[in-house]
Amino acid sequence: MPEIPFLNPNILKQLDLPVPNRDTTPQVLSPLNLNHAFSPSVELQAYRKLYGLHLLDCEHWQGFVQMPLFKLHVQVFQPKANAEGKVVIKGTVFLLHGYLEHSGIYQPIIRELLEQGFSVLTYDLPGHGLSDGSPASIQDFDHYQRVLHAVYQYVKNASQLPKPWLGIGQSTGGAILMHHLLEFAERRENPYVERVLLLSPLIRPAKSAWWHNSVGLGIIRRIKRQVPRHFRRNNHNPEFLRFVRLKDPLQPRMMGMDWILAMSKWMQQMEERPSCRIPVWLAQGALDQTVDWRYNIEFIRQKFRLQTLLMLEEGSHQLINERADIRAALTGLIPAFLHAHSTGEYY
Repeated sequence: MPEIPFLNPNILKQLDLPVPNRDTTPQVLSPLNLNHAFSPSVELQAYRKLYGLHLLDCEHWQGFVQMPLFKLHVQVFQPKANAEGKVVIKGTVFLLHGYLEHSGIYQPIIRELLEQGFSVLTYDLPGHGLSDGSPASIQDFDHYQRVLHAVYQYVKNASQLPKPWLGIGQSTGGAILMHHLLEFAERRENPYVERVLLLSPLIRPAKSAWWHNSVGLGIIRRIKRQVPRHFRRNNHNPEFLRFVRLKDPLQPRMMGMDWILAMSKWMQQMEERPSCRIPVWLAQGALDQTVDWRYNIEFIRQKFRLQTLLMLEEGSHQLINERADIRAALTGLIPAFLHAHSTGEYY
């Protein structure tokens, strides 16, 4: 039994299905419409098969949300009715992926959340997956907050997405959620989500001393806008790593230098934000060489109410698709996070 639910794109070709790509597949997306059952086109059927989303026992909607800056690929997953024909949903999870990833490869955690009785809302970040924008780039991390707000406004009254609303973010996805929590707490407003689970969250990248070096940043500004991506071994699941490096057609092959500059500015802004009492759960791999996890853990302790810290001694950075024996610890943490009681004491 393989440790990933993803297909080799060659199988799509054998089935006479088109292989998804960033140029043509987004063009078949219609505006997200949660008022009617969704019937995917052949192109979106191929997308679902490639990433194993057709294996999920759920109702599934897919479409785009248009905002001034970007056209966003958004997906909604709702648990199916029980034996009595009733749809019982315990809440909604806002699931945000990491940099150089996309929502399709999050099938394993979407399945877990559905099995726990929660609806899932996820979207591709700008420049990733089927969302538009410069590949793997962003001009300002504040744009991520505008995107979060635009999607929230679009779906906030959807019957498929009942309260409580919770957030789960991997790496940059976690950074976006932490930014949101601190910004809203500073304004003394309740955030969109009651609590957050952070997976290998980004505050500082590993080997980050040069990010604060004005000379080094000046050099970056003078080189190319993009540089080739080097695929790192960011977990211990060889099948997943092979799929990402060789087979996934939606993986970015270039890194945007604008993203690096935007992150450097954002890092300093986050350090200056006041703390809050919003509860946060955290899972971190001790072998993570992508983020400076020791610094990040202390940052989270200072800025939030850290409820649980789960250290995976053999875990690396990409925890959602980690090797099964390493990832097993998450199978206890995720239900505990989902079913925890929120106090509402945020400030």
